Amino acid sequence: MVDYTDADLRESRFHRVDLSGSRLHDVLLHNVKITGAWVNNLEISCLLGPLIVNEVDVSEYVRSELDRRHPELRTLRAPDLDGLRTAWQLIETQADATLERARSLPARVLYESVDGEWSYVDTLRHLVFAIDRWITGPVLNVAEPFHRLGMPNWDSEPWRGTSIDVDAQPTLAEVLPVRQQRMASVRVLLDDLDDRALLRTVASPNGGTTSVKACIHVVLGEEWEHNRYANRDLDVLSSS
Repeated sequence: MVDYTDADLRESRFHRVDLSGSRLHDVLLHNVKITGAWVNNLEISCLLGPLIVNEVDVSEYVRSELDRRHPELRTLRAPDLDGLRTAWQLIETQADATLERARSLPARVLYESVDGEWSYVDTLRHLVFAIDRWITGPVLNVAEPFHRLGMPNWDSEPWRGTSIDVDAQPTLAEVLPVRQQRMASVRVLLDDLDDRALLRTVASPNGGTTSVKACIHVVLGEEWEHNRYANRDLDVLSSS
């Protein structure tokens, strides 16, 4: 087995390569083209842009099917302040329910990985990072936005060199107060914003500029997706 970790494989060419049983995690697949492939039992979990399969763009079907299965997704895309406040209340309700579920399990399982994914505690750490990356820094203008317990997704991003300890193994009791404070900061932000401030231009963590509203939408999506992943893994941990 070949293991590529923190590797730069941009512009690579794979020809007559057997990738059966492979696992790709936290990868960037931008402008990738696969031809002449035999695809069977392929599962993809991703931030979805255009996805073309046999010359058919299936991305809109995927999005509409997700909306059908999860009607609350429409709420998360709210264009106005009232809708965004409602969306954040939904996120807080879901997060509280998942936390209550997690606490009902033996404490040790909250640090266990399912199929190589983040543990529940790691997921909470990542959501701290997501709020710092999209709200604490660009929107709230905190000079050093990243908490040391935050869990980033890529080690190559420009926040490297801050006080984040990616190798830390903190307890739920250590992470939870930070997590709750970051969530409260979003709630206070939404309570204090007006329509003009919602459209204010800020520096985008991805480069260039974006709006406060767009930053909030990113955090809403991160919260919803990772809550779904956490419950998926808690299902496995509960059954075992």
